[in-house]
Amino acid sequence: MNTPFDRSYKSWTMQLQKLAAERDLEWIVSTKPNAHRTAYESGLSPEEELTALSDMGQWRGCGCGGA
Repeated sequence: MNTPFDRSYKSWTMQLQKLAAERDLEWIVSTKPNAHRTAYESGLSPEEELTALSDMGQWRGCGCGGA
């Protein structure tokens, strides 16, 4: 769900980092200045960005088809 933000990118990234820390997911949030700008400009909330990053960061097996 895309939601508009009236806050600055800096404020948005601070919220993203806060949420990541609360969930022990700091490792998945980039510290590069503009790493998450696309998500911000697309209207994603920090919560939505963290969820997407978390989903991508989950191990889903080796892909070898073994059980």
